Amino acid sequence: MELTFGIHLPSHGFYSFESLLEAALLAEKYGLDSLWIGDHFFLPPELYEKFGGDPKRPDKLDAWTTLAAIASRTKKISLGTRVSPIPFYLPGRLAKIVATVDIISKGRVQLGVGAGWYEEEAISYGIPWGSLRERVEKTFEGLKIIKGLWTCERASYDGKYYSVKNAPCFPKPLQKPHPPIWFGGKSKRILRAIAEFGYGWLPSTDTPIDVFRMGVLEIKGRAKDFERNPSTIIMAPALTMNPMELGNFLKRVKAFLESGAQKIILDLFLSGIPPEGVSEAIRIFAEEVAYRFKR
Repeated sequence: MELTFGIHLPSHGFYSFESLLEAALLAEKYGLDSLWIGDHFFLPPELYEKFGGDPKRPDKLDAWTTLAAIASRTKKISLGTRVSPIPFYLPGRLAKIVATVDIISKGRVQLGVGAGWYEEEAISYGIPWGSLRERVEKTFEGLKIIKGLWTCERASYDGKYYSVKNAPCFPKPLQKPHPPIWFGGKSKRILRAIAEFGYGWLPSTDTPIDVFRMGVLEIKGRAKDFERNPSTIIMAPALTMNPMELGNFLKRVKAFLESGAQKIILDLFLSGIPPEGVSEAIRIFAEEVAYRFKR
């Protein structure tokens, strides 16, 4: 499987939509394969304090609206969420949103999903939080509905948390049978789901290498239970980078590639790179990291 490189862009704080669009166009120009945006209403105050923004005014652009706008200005780079928490949506609504952006992008959408991790965010917006087990169950139920809407003429489902009845979803996504579904998280149930039908795994940024290795082994071992070729499941760790310490970053990338990664994502947000430094960071990542490992 081809080795690829992508970037995770911040959509809040010092980053305006204009700076996001500029970064997206530059990433595409340099041949990076994918662009990812976090899907939140807002983030914890400490992240604004540390990486830019006002914790008293915790701004955050909507992920899918932003991706739709970027899709209309780009041509090749794939676009996805890292990740969309299914329990924060009505599954049918998310199915329609993602299908629409897939059409706008001419088939470049990738759906990253998870169960949610920031309780205050959910409570603030009136979304029931519940236990991790409940949120994971909601995620799986929601995905059954989403996949049904994308692939069937009419979808029906009556679950513990969600239901649809003879529901149409037209137009369908351009990608067949449907856009790739990635998973964030590291619980046993999530890793099992990746092995069963996930396109790939999106671990949290700077996941320790030993935790990543164990996750890869779990997913690959489980894949055989579902008669899947483990090599077709993409492991995509995200890393932070200090451009002034490139040698150390290259060593980390090499370690993750040797541990089973097939895609490396540069997290510009948690790297603490301000908008004025993004162009140079993307250039370094593309020319001095991606090019070096893809030769």
